[in-house]
Amino acid sequence: MTPDASLSPMTWAAIAAWTSGLAAVLIATPVLSRLAWATGYLDHPEARKLHIAATPLLGGVAVALGTTLGANLGFWSLDLGLPEPALWWMGGALVAVGIGLVDDRFGMAPAPKLLFQALAAWLFLQGGVYPQRWIGPFFGQAISIVWMVGLMNAINFLDNMDGIVGGVSAICALAFAALLALWGQGHASLFALGLAGATLGFLRYNFAPARIFLGDTGSLFLGYALGAFGLIAASTGPGMSGVLASLLVLGYPLFDTCFVVFTRLAEGRKVYIGGRDHTTHRAARVLHGPRRTALWVYLTTVVLALSGVALGVSPGARFAIPLVVGWALVLFLVGRRLARVPQL
Repeated sequence: MTPDASLSPMTWAAIAAWTSGLAAVLIATPVLSRLAWATGYLDHPEARKLHIAATPLLGGVAVALGTTLGANLGFWSLDLGLPEPALWWMGGALVAVGIGLVDDRFGMAPAPKLLFQALAAWLFLQGGVYPQRWIGPFFGQAISIVWMVGLMNAINFLDNMDGIVGGVSAICALAFAALLALWGQGHASLFALGLAGATLGFLRYNFAPARIFLGDTGSLFLGYALGAFGLIAASTGPGMSGVLASLLVLGYPLFDTCFVVFTRLAEGRKVYIGGRDHTTHRAARVLHGPRRTALWVYLTTVVLALSGVALGVSPGARFAIPLVVGWALVLFLVGRRLARVPQL
């Protein structure tokens, strides 16, 4: 049997999407790093930040380019054109990247930033992909916009330590690729594989000590992409399994966001004012360093993501409810323990 005949066309497309996303980021990131220095796209040290020297910010552009290239090469290997939902997906992604580029260079107030994030989410929804089986199209779109804006900000919140968001996004994207392929969403699965390859490639430059950051450009793009994958899974999975599987796969970003919101409100602080009070910051005090913290977050995300995939393989309330309730209890106890750790 020849090598070409040993694998299905979809498997070759998956390999093409993942490897081309990875290769594109490995090649583009050094170029974009030099461009960031030349154009002033730099993250300067501040009291609430951990780095001590100016660091280039255009890593998110590399990840967005790698994801798009990977997905399109996957389509090309199957001799497929882009379906209409994919065009809307890329339109919304372009808006998310544009918001980040403006914010990284000039800053952006919270209100217009949220408005443009909602626009990016609305563009994605024009492809007709959102859960509406139980709540109808109007409430389905409204909840979906809130979900995607929430994920964009959750990933932005989590982007506070070297390598965290890149690794978490790679793991979540692989889990969504498996779920979406299982549920017959081949095109969306190729986008997820392109994202997984791109974020893994970015870790070559972003794992501690980082030489380049995602910036808001990257964190908003990744939040947009992962939020979109979650909606596709929620709308195509059997029963409530798609919704619950998405929540498990994205469990760590959601956990960190809930932790920060609750602790800041309890302390009478504004939620949108940054600080060294995330789960990652507190875990770093216990684990003694960003590398160990990143590995701990990766391991937690892997177990959560595998739980989501297991739910997709074996849907049903008897399995889903104990799994979700069990994880909610575990994360609550972890959060309670971390809340007692002093801030960095």
